[in-house]
Amino acid sequence: MKSIAKILSNLLHPFLIPIYVEALLLFSGSIYTLYPMRLKVYLIWAVGLYSAVLPLLTMALLKRIQRLRGREIQRRHKMTIMMFVCAVCYLLFAITMMRAPSLIIFRKMASSALLCTMFCIILSRFTRPSNHLTAMGAAVAFFVMLNIAGEQAVFWILQWTLLAAGLSASIRLYLGRNRSLQLLVSFVGGFLLTTLSMLYL
Repeated sequence: MKSIAKILSNLLHPFLIPIYVEALLLFSGSIYTLYPMRLKVYLIWAVGLYSAVLPLLTMALLKRIQRLRGREIQRRHKMTIMMFVCAVCYLLFAITMMRAPSLIIFRKMASSALLCTMFCIILSRFTRPSNHLTAMGAAVAFFVMLNIAGEQAVFWILQWTLLAAGLSASIRLYLGRNRSLQLLVSFVGGFLLTTLSMLYL
């Protein structure tokens, strides 16, 4: 049972959530499905590069440095470095999306991810945040705001995202990675920051 929980936790990893959100947005029947296929492929490639590939390469580099030095980097320091790298990657993605006004929704998505990452960095000074639940809170807020804006085609996605958020929280509790209050604070923080990003950035 624990191995299944770990697999599900990896499938709902914060590196992958932006890719899922963007893919669902582009192929869900919303107005964004009208984009040409070439543009859809580019957008998914870009978010995959900035949210997953570059952070994973950084993780591999840290492990290589750790072996060369013969001394283990503390987990807390490693996570802080990773989150700073993610923040820079999301900033670059937001800058990339600024080139075309029609891509404003993806710029808002990147800005939201940047804010959520900085939130986790600050929160980690006081407690252990859940990057998983921060990402899920952001995803829920993203689809809530789209529904409010009139994109009713993504309502079913919102329902599944809420279920995924509940599943992710249950898994983190089951694996003992976070306490319930940490999960709640992380989810609410991701939700509020994404709402602000969608409204004002």
